[in-house]
Order: sequence, then structure tokens, then C-alpha cells
Amino acid sequence: MNKIRNFIFLSFGLSWTIWLLIWLLGMKLGEPISQVGTVLAMWMPALAYFILRKIEPGHYPLKADFRLAFKNNWKYYLLAIWLPAFLTILGLGLYFLIFRSQFSLEFASVEDMLKAVGAEPQGVPLGLIAIFQVIAAVTYGPIINTFFALGEEIGWRGYLYPAFREKFSSLYSHLLTGLIWSLWHLPLNLQGYNFESTYWGVPWLGLVAMFIFCFSIGVLLSFMMEKTGSLWAPALLHGAVNASAGLGILFQIPSEQALSLRILGPTPLGLLSGLPFVIVALIILFKRKDSQL
Repeated sequence: MNKIRNFIFLSFGLSWTIWLLIWLLGMKLGEPISQVGTVLAMWMPALAYFILRKIEPGHYPLKADFRLAFKNNWKYYLLAIWLPAFLTILGLGLYFLIFRSQFSLEFASVEDMLKAVGAEPQGVPLGLIAIFQVIAAVTYGPIINTFFALGEEIGWRGYLYPAFREKFSSLYSHLLTGLIWSLWHLPLNLQGYNFESTYWGVPWLGLVAMFIFCFSIGVLLSFMMEKTGSLWAPALLHGAVNASAGLGILFQIPSEQALSLRILGPTPLGLLSGLPFVIVALIILFKRKDSQL
């Protein structure tokens, strides 16, 4: 367990240092330099792993490689691209079925997003922009995001989850990995990332929601890695999750109520709209013979 602890502490230390510097410099989430810092932080689990492997060669095995093996695993790569969008759409459908007053096809949220970055539609229909966002989420978006997500997948799925599996069942290993991964996001969530900061039960309910999300997504990511033997498959699925996570916001009427309910949805991180991911994760676990605690 000492090696696992070393990896966790170094991963947290490197990433949290970046986020702390961003906070101390007064940069807000979403600003260009802050976004660059977050991308760097996403690669810190990989850096922590490679540092420790350099210090102690042979003591930090990586349970997957960087070969695509696309010919034999093409169906899993297609699943990695499209499954997150499918589950996200199911989740936002469930959310808007309950909170119907928040649904709109006027795409006011798109207009607000454009204004926030100083851009104007200039005669382009907001609906067309929303359609482009949906197309990006199921085509090139996951592929671009893969290179940002790979740093996390090297650390969390390539090393940490398999290290836990040497000692615990699949379910227990996923619970531990999900807990650690969710706590790794803590500096961001405390600043209102993902759930804003006006929901009931802030910040504790947000920690619960983040754990459920990381646990369920982690099961899918590990499934992809185990089926393909490649780190690119979970990185692609991770990238697809990030690419499709904001689809529900496109159809949401921006309001204080919407922000206060962000803990429930319509993104997959919400307790309500994330249920399809949770269900698929539980199905995967229950079909395994080694999922007992």
C-alpha cells in the first residue's frame, strides 16, 4: 500500500499546487490561463506515475499499453465515442421530463455562452450553433479531448485501479478509485466547477455527486481498458464524456433556479441526469464474478 499512497500523494500534490496557484493569482475558472492550468493538472497523475517509476524501476507496473489495436477492438472504440452521448441524452431527457419548465429550444444558454467569451452570433441561428455542438460531441470532440484525458487515465486506470485490484475485489477497487478521483477534483468543485455554488447542501452534496459520477464513469473506463488492453480506449471514452457533458445546458433556460438545481442535472454529473451512467456501471459490475466486497 506504500506505493499506492506515494502515487496518490504525489498526484494530489502536483495537481493541487497548480490549482492553488491559479486561485492565489485571482484567476477565475473559465479564463484562458486557468483553463491551461486545468489541462496541465489533468496530466499530473501521469507525471506522478512516471516520476515514481523512474525512482523505483519495476515497482510501478502499467497494466495497459499505448497500442491502439484498432483492428480487433474497433467496436469498443466506437462504443467509447458514442456511448457517453447516448447516456447523456437519456439523462437530460429524464431531467427535463421532471423539470419541464427549464427546457427551451430558444437556446438562450448558447447566447449567454457566446457573450461570456465576447463572441456574437452575427446572424447565425442559435439553433444551428447548438446543432454544431451536438455534432462535435459525437465526432471530433471526443478525439480532441482524448489527448487531454490521457494523463488522468495513465494514472487512475493504468496504475491505480489495477494496483487496488491486486488486493481487493472489482467493486471495492472501483469504490476506492472513485473516491480518490472525486477528492482529486475537490479544489475545482469548491470553486463552483461542475455544480456552481448555490445548490442545497453545498459543498457536501456536491462531494457525494462527484463521487457517484467518478465511480460510475470509472467502471466504464476500466471496462474499456480491460477489453482492449490499451489506454487509448478509456482516454477516448473519457474525452467523449467531457465532449457531451454540456449538451443538456444547451437546452436549459438560464436562471438562478437552473443554477441551484445543477446538482441534479442536466449534465451527467447531476444526481438525477447521471442515473443512466450509474445503471450501466452497476450492470457491468453485477455481471462480473469478482465484484464482491
